[in-house]
Amino acid sequence: MSNKKVVLIGAGNIAKTHAAALREISGVDLFGVFDVNTAAAQGLAREFGVSHVFTSVDEAAASTADSVHVLTPPDLHLASAMPFIAAGKTVLLEKPVGVSKAECDLMRTAATQSGAVVGVNQNLVFNPAYVQLKTAIESGQLGKPRYLDYVYEVPLRQLAARQFGHWMFREPLNILLEQAVHPLSQVLDLAGAATELSVLAENPVEISPGVGLHNACQVSLLCERMPAHLRFHVGAEFTVCRMTVVCDDGVAVADMFSNQFHTMKRTAYMEPVDAWLSARATGRQVASQGFAALRDYIMATAKLKPRSDAFYLGMKGSLQAFYQDLQTTGKPRIDLDFGARLVSVCEEVAAQFKPVPSRASEEPSIKPTGEMVAVLGGTGFIGSHTVAALLDQGYQVRVMARGVGNLQAVFSRPGVEIVRGDVKNRIDLERAIAGVPYVINLAHGGGGASFEAIRAAMVDSAVMVANICREAGVRRLVHVGSISSLFLGNAGETITGATPPDPRPETRNDYARAKALADAALLEIHKSTGFPIVLIRPGLVVGAGTSPFHGGLGFFNNDQYCIGWNAGKNALPWVLVGDCASAIVASIAAPLAAGRSYNLVGDVQPSAREYLHDLAKTVQRPLKFVPSSPTGLWLVEMGKWMVKRATGREVARPFKRDLMSRGLLARFDCTGAKQDLGWTPVADMAVFHQQALAVHAGDDQA
Repeated sequence: MSNKKVVLIGAGNIAKTHAAALREISGVDLFGVFDVNTAAAQGLAREFGVSHVFTSVDEAAASTADSVHVLTPPDLHLASAMPFIAAGKTVLLEKPVGVSKAECDLMRTAATQSGAVVGVNQNLVFNPAYVQLKTAIESGQLGKPRYLDYVYEVPLRQLAARQFGHWMFREPLNILLEQAVHPLSQVLDLAGAATELSVLAENPVEISPGVGLHNACQVSLLCERMPAHLRFHVGAEFTVCRMTVVCDDGVAVADMFSNQFHTMKRTAYMEPVDAWLSARATGRQVASQGFAALRDYIMATAKLKPRSDAFYLGMKGSLQAFYQDLQTTGKPRIDLDFGARLVSVCEEVAAQFKPVPSRASEEPSIKPTGEMVAVLGGTGFIGSHTVAALLDQGYQVRVMARGVGNLQAVFSRPGVEIVRGDVKNRIDLERAIAGVPYVINLAHGGGGASFEAIRAAMVDSAVMVANICREAGVRRLVHVGSISSLFLGNAGETITGATPPDPRPETRNDYARAKALADAALLEIHKSTGFPIVLIRPGLVVGAGTSPFHGGLGFFNNDQYCIGWNAGKNALPWVLVGDCASAIVASIAAPLAAGRSYNLVGDVQPSAREYLHDLAKTVQRPLKFVPSSPTGLWLVEMGKWMVKRATGREVARPFKRDLMSRGLLARFDCTGAKQDLGWTPVADMAVFHQQALAVHAGDDQA
């Protein structure tokens, strides 16, 4: 029997996981890929040796492919899947299977008519720790299961980054379909279909005017085999993804995050001895599995065994079970009906969410009449404060951004025009810049899988913006970069606005390297053409609207412990976001600013230790600074690099010089910004504390 030919619809990050897992599953071949981003589809095809890159979903559905994995955003699942369902193909949809029960019904009707088989990838049902728990429960070794409790407390990257334009934040139901289906899939798989539920929903967090995020609730369910309770919270500080099942003769616990399973049982001995023996047995289970996780990570990193983290094993297990079920029974266990039940539960939960209280607008209602300023990438942290400062100074503002949904209240003020666009797209830029006298470029262009991709996004886009501005007759371009473009590892050096970008960018991390190259390119454009460019390099920007756990402090394996870039005793170049915005606005019309560079560093400069100590008291958390040395960090990175190189991976060599610069040892002299721009940053420690740290007290999104 020939292998099943599989097509991937969507070539994002999850597609790479599917492709990698499919390579380890017998009986299937990765046949083709389609994505509206042709470059992404072609890149995935090259990486995994895919023979066909399709130009449309319909073309892929009409091909000789046997099955398709639908990996598009949830609101595109129906449109992406229906051509394949109509063609009678085998369809596997990423969770959630649809965005409503009505969508699930449409797919079910179409599948009944065509004979298509439809499944859903609920990878947490195949998490190794959960599989062990389910096996133990079904074996009867703990007696009859009586109650299931699930605590799902996880961070959410998009929430921390305030990427509120993401699909999951558009409607109250979406966060459940995106996140709650993970624990619910395990609950319904083990406890059975829910026959009744009740919800205790916490107050929503307002993420934009009138739009609330219901990121925390408690759900009690009566299910076919046992009652269950789910604590759901995204945006948590401490990750807990743990199921506990209480049985007549013991308790089973699965921790999906750490991939550990253990039980608590009785022994034949009297209670004090039983307590000791039971605790010892449970402790041995936990310690053994913890060591196994560390061992497997080291071996997988050294390429001595295949990838074995819990996420990947769950994904691989889900895909493997899907194709094994098709071969043995002709129908997947985690099918369309199972996925539809999850969607229905999410709809019932969302129906009990509290609405966001309406409130009168506190924003000014008078439209400014000043000149128009185009702000590229203006919906982010610095951008939102810059837009507010521009409006307060009487300017009109045209904001270009990739995502324009769920924006802050400032973007609804009179005088603001919002246009969707990508800083890497020339047509978008020309439309945003047309007819404006001033442009502020806050868009960095995004990242990439290689330095070449990062350079294209960050450096080439900055150059293109400058050239388009020059061609359009813009009177001044203000480019907002970063002090990371400078070398800051020399404690005896004083950095001024005239200090050039790092002359050895190849020794820096990809972000800093690209920033240095972008700065150098823009300075050269000004020098060769005379086009008036102002280069603004903010320091470590803090304030309301961003996380207080700044990367300038060190790196965070978790946000309780900061591993410093050094001993953490040197003054750091902090700047409040309001001060940063005021300087950016002042640079538009300052007579002496054209062709000059300004570093924005405030007058209050606590060290990493001082900042984190103050933050810990303010937010009432046990935050710790862990000192280190650039040499020690470099040796660790060199060790990792050598292991990766020995296993055939092409990775950039780490440089001690980069780690020295990250320690921010150099001192800043911002006299130029103060004189030319009339800049007066906050100099009072109490004001700095209030605006940088106290704003995060009680902040559930920090």
